[in-house]
Formats: sequence, C-alpha cells, structure tokens
Amino acid sequence: MATSSTSPSSNIFNGNSRYSSDFQAVISRATAIASLPITQLNNQKADLGNQTDAMTGLDTKFNALQTALDQISGAVGGASFDSSVSDTSKISVTLGDGALEGNYSIQVIDPGAYASSMTASSWTADPEAPHPYKLSVGGTEYSVFATDNSIGSVVAAINSQYGDKVRAVAVNVGSSTSPDYRISLQATKLGDLAPGLSDGGESLQTQQTTGSLAQYIVNGSGSTVSSDSRSVTIATGVTVGLIAASSSAINITVTRSTSALSSALDAFATAYNAAVDEVDKQHGTAGGALAGQSLVSSLSRTLSQISSFTASSSGINGLADLGLDLDKTGHLTFNSFKLLASDLTNSAGVTAFLGGTSGGGFLKMAGDSLNAVEQVGSGLLPAAEAAVRGQVSNIDSQIATQQDVVDRMTAQLTDRMAAADSLIATMEQQYSYLSSLFSSQDTANKSYA
Repeated sequence: MATSSTSPSSNIFNGNSRYSSDFQAVISRATAIASLPITQLNNQKADLGNQTDAMTGLDTKFNALQTALDQISGAVGGASFDSSVSDTSKISVTLGDGALEGNYSIQVIDPGAYASSMTASSWTADPEAPHPYKLSVGGTEYSVFATDNSIGSVVAAINSQYGDKVRAVAVNVGSSTSPDYRISLQATKLGDLAPGLSDGGESLQTQQTTGSLAQYIVNGSGSTVSSDSRSVTIATGVTVGLIAASSSAINITVTRSTSALSSALDAFATAYNAAVDEVDKQHGTAGGALAGQSLVSSLSRTLSQISSFTASSSGINGLADLGLDLDKTGHLTFNSFKLLASDLTNSAGVTAFLGGTSGGGFLKMAGDSLNAVEQVGSGLLPAAEAAVRGQVSNIDSQIATQQDVVDRMTAQLTDRMAAADSLIATMEQQYSYLSSLFSSQDTANKSYA
C-alpha cells in the first residue's frame, strides 16, 4: 500500500479473484475522495508560497530604496563637503555632519602645551610588596595599584587605570650597554596639570614641560577662546586642529560638491520607480498574489507620502525643486540641472529641506516611513511574511493530520477488500471444481447412454 499527499496511488491493491480490478478501483476512488482536503490544503500552501515570493520581491525593492535614502544622507553629510585652508602649517580642518557651506577664519594665539614630567633618577624595582604609588594630575591624587614594583608594571597600571588623564611610558635615557630607565608622564589635556608620581609620599617626578591651554579667535570676533584640546569645533560639523600659532587669521572655505548629491538623487529615483513597479504588480483583479490585501495599499501610501513631501520654510518647497519630478504614472524623473540651480542659489535651503535621518526634513520623514515598512519584527513586510509563515506551518500540520487519516482509511479498506477478494477467489475455485466435476459426469453419462 502506498499513499500520496496530492493524489492516490493507482496500484494499491492486487487480488486473485476476477473482481480484483474492481476492488482496486473502489479503493483508489475512496482514497482520492478522502484526499481532496489534502489537495485543497496543498493549493492553499502554493498560494501562500506565491505570496511569500511577492513579499520577497517587495522586500528587495524597499531595502534598495532605504539604501538609496542613506546615500542621500551621506551626500549632504560631512563626506560631501570640501574645505580649503589658507595655511595648512598652522591648522587642519575636519568636516562632519551638519557642516554648511561658508567662509570661516581662525587665528591661533597659542596651540597650547601638554604638561609632562620624568622620574628624577633611575627606576629601581623593590622586590617586596607593591608600593603605595600615587598619581597626581591637576592637583588631584589617584591611587595606583600595580602588580609589583617593576617599571613595566607601574606604567601598565597607570595607563590602564588613568589613561584618560595621563600617558605613561618607560624610556631609556641611558645607552644600550648602560640603560637608565625612567617613567615619563604626559597629560592627555592641555594646561598646567603638572602630572606627578609619588611613592609613600615622596615625589619621584621632575616637571619637564609646563602645560598651557590653547587660545584662538574665531571669525575676527575679538574674543579669545581657551581650550584644553587642540581639536576645537568652530561651527557645527567644522572641527579645526590647532598646529601652530599664527600672526593673523587663517581662512577656511567650506564648499559642497553638487555631484555627490546629484548621483544620490538619481539613484533614489531609480530605486523609487523600481519599488513603485513592484507594488503595481499586485494591483487590480489581474494583479499578483497579494492583490486585494491591505499590505499593498499601505505600501502605495508610503511611496506616495515620500514623493509628495513638502516643506516651505527653507525656500525649497518639494522634491521638484531638487530636480525630482513626479509624473502621471507615479514615477520620478531626475533633472540634474534643476538641482544645480537650486544648490547654487540656495544651498542652505537644500540642506535644510533634506535635513537628516534624526533631525527632521525629508530624510527624517522618508526614513521613518521606510522603517515602518522594513523594521525587523514590527515592519509591514516582516510582519506579513511572519504571518504567512505561520499559515504555512499550520497547513503543514493539517496536511500531516489528514494524510494520517487517509492512510488509515486506505489500509482498513484494503484489508476488507483483500478479505472479500480471498473469499471470492475461494468460491471461484470451488465453483471451478464443481463445474469440472459436473462436466465430467455429463460426459460419462453421454458415453454410456
């Protein structure tokens, strides 16, 4: 006996009587009828498989749209800006998110100095228990817990416990043949912090460099600013590294390359149109496997919200001002010359309109909308895919249960038909014997008549 989850076997019974083929037909038909629910379940499972394939296609397109949105974010971030400095021997410039095009200036009055000290005499390691060393920075003392009194252990303890305050190194001020190891300390911040090390209250260090704060003037303000770091932020996204004092102001020009944003917007239009086309496959009576589901309508609304975003406060009213035009078919076309014109006349407005993924504007709105679609676990698509997987699992369970019922019924029916076939076969043998006997008797009677 053999069964199938989709169709009954055509050769599940072989008997010995002349009615065996009829018995086989009865069993096959009964099995086929009992298997109809399994066929229906398999059809439902196939439909769910088609829905899964459709969701996977949508997932791919919306993920690509998220990636394209991230590229726009990068194109308006610090990486898209360039800076020129009138004297690179005095300062360096690093641009980050939030930087804006413009002209800046800074005069370095004093780049500052890091306070340092060195052990006054050669380091001698006491083999006894670790000494109660104390580190002092800016007048505050800190206990140092070393594993032993060797110079390596003490240096390692200082760096691991107070590396945010000082940097300790073991230096050899002697020769390779006559080494003279000492501990050198340097404060991690500018200023007169006088880093020192003492052992049982006895100072071990001699100050070598008296630290001082950095001082500078921004944009000719006349106000001198002090800093305990040589890395100073003079505007959002504009960080200056102070290298050396300057006798006059150093000019900094920050510009943004339109080409990076242009490429990002072009890629966004392509990804957006691909997502629109994928959603459109599911619309209408002749649509795809998801036709009629609320998921499709939700995805359409998400795309519509993204393409129709407006904001008037920056002088850039909508995506059309950036060269992204929405046509009657719901697709975006990109005009790089339109973006160039807007960026030349209102670069700050372009930046404000786009905003950031966490700071408002188009990027924030579009990012939140796409997260609502793709968020792991709670997004529209992940939740829908999980629901389909649950239905498939439930159908698999029903198929297994129904198949077990069909198998038991087929086995019982086969046993009954086998018993009937055996009985008929026996009767057929008896009939054949009696018929042969009567035939022989009739022949004998005719011979002696």
